[in-house]
This record gives sequence, structure tokens and C-alpha cells, in this order.
Amino acid sequence: MIELLRKILKKITKPGTPKIGLALGGGGVRGMAHLGVLSVFKREGIPIHAIAGSSMGAIVGAAYTLNPEYGGKHLTDLLHEIDDAIPERLKESSDAPDSFLGKLQQFINVEHFVLDTVSGWSVLPEDLAKEALEKLTLDKKIEDAILPLAIVAVDLLSGKKIVFKQGPAAIALQASSAIPGFFPPVAYQNMLLVDGAIVDVVPADVVRAMGVDVVIAVDVDQSGQQSEISNGFDAFLRAIELSGESNKHHFLKNADVIIHPDFGETIVTFDISKIEHCVKAGVEATEKALPKIRALLS
Repeated sequence: MIELLRKILKKITKPGTPKIGLALGGGGVRGMAHLGVLSVFKREGIPIHAIAGSSMGAIVGAAYTLNPEYGGKHLTDLLHEIDDAIPERLKESSDAPDSFLGKLQQFINVEHFVLDTVSGWSVLPEDLAKEALEKLTLDKKIEDAILPLAIVAVDLLSGKKIVFKQGPAAIALQASSAIPGFFPPVAYQNMLLVDGAIVDVVPADVVRAMGVDVVIAVDVDQSGQQSEISNGFDAFLRAIELSGESNKHHFLKNADVIIHPDFGETIVTFDISKIEHCVKAGVEATEKALPKIRALLS
């Protein structure tokens, strides 16, 4: 089946047509914008030849290339499973955050988070992500993908960026999306792996090295926009996002086109009520980028 799909992709690619590589960035629920991006490419008949992703970008890319039943529902279900497992105290925001009691409650929420983390690896169980990602990828290997796929993580022990291009897809995705303190790090082949977005949030450099001619990066970050931080959980996730900012602009120099969805409002990392909003933003941003993409392909 995989070989048949690969042959079909080769046939629909005209000889001499530049090869396109997508770099799908991390960003929690904002990464659902990648679904909108991919839907426009499919609708317009623009072939994709390679995908590299970090965190949520890696999850969407893997679902697209490994799961014949791929669709937004699978990813929505995954986010709902994660959201259901997050302790309510971490999601609660005080009605009066500026009051003494409001600040005290926020402090208690953060303290609970810290205690949960330092007494173990994370606030969420390891099996939660593992089982969900195995279902999403049909327990396949990365090399089973219908087109070249790269998944980015970082090794806490060596500090090096790790790029998976083969091996169990679920393990690579678990590593790429393991937000420190939130999900446990992944012990694999003498490494301790966590969220790839920390070092390379939009891996345009990785997909460029995969032999493509045109790199299209999808950056779902909301840099420069005032974030709504109403509890310790929001503050922690925002700090993780900011940690990858310094490297991002350097790696984006490898991109020929940068698609940057305009969400029109602040979207916090796991606000699953905004899934459809994010998908729509991805569609609109890609449609605006089509003239530039077509010019590069011609």
C-alpha cells in the first residue's frame, strides 16, 4: 500500500517540477492550522515531497504521511484526551487575579505544578501520549511514510538536536512533543528526549537538508502579541514557547516562503475550543501565499 501511494505521488509530479518541502512548526492547538495548510495544497493539486516537523507540527506531519484515514478528527480526539488529563487546578484562573486571594490561588496552582514535577517526571502519565500516538500513527515506523518525514526532538543529556528519519513513529512523536514537566522525557538509545520546539520550533533547516528545492515554513507562533496569562499553567507554557524564539529566526532563513496564520486573537497552547478557528486561519494564510508559491514552482 505504501509503495503504491509513493508511485502515485511520483506520477502526479511533472518532470522538472521543483520539489516542495514543508516545515511544520510547534505551537499546541495553534498547530491545527497545519491541517488547513495541507488541505489547500491538496485542493490546489500542489504536491509535497518532504515534511519536517517539531512538536504539534511533527504530529500533524506524521498523521498526514502515515495514516490513510488521516483527518482532523484524529488530532482533535488526541487534544481532547490530553485536555481531559490536565488537572483542573492548573487550568483554573482566578476571578480576581489582582486581589490577594487571587494571587495566593495562582501561587498555590504553580506550587502544585512544581511539586508534581520535581517529585516525578511530569504532571501527566507517560502512557497517555504513548497510547494516543500509537493509535494515530497505526504503530508504524517513520520510514513507512508515503513521503520523506523528519521529526525533531532534543536530547537533554547532550543538548543536541535529534532528527528522527527512521524508527518507531510514536516514540519519535512522543519525544518531539514532550514539554518538560508536562509530559515525561523519553528515554531512548541512551538519550533523554524532549520537545523539539525548544531548539528548532519551525525546522526549515531540516527539510532543506532533505533535498527539496522549495522550502515552505509554517510558523504558528504569535510573536509580538500580548499573551493572556491567567494562571501558572499558562505562564509555564508561555515560558516554553519563548525558549525557542531565539533560534527560530536563524532557521527560518532556510525558508523560501513563510506562512504565518493570523489567528486574530491570542490562542493559548491547549485551548481546544479554538481548533476550528486555527484550521480556518491555516487555510486563509495558505490561500494568501499561493501566488508566491506558484511563482516559485513556475
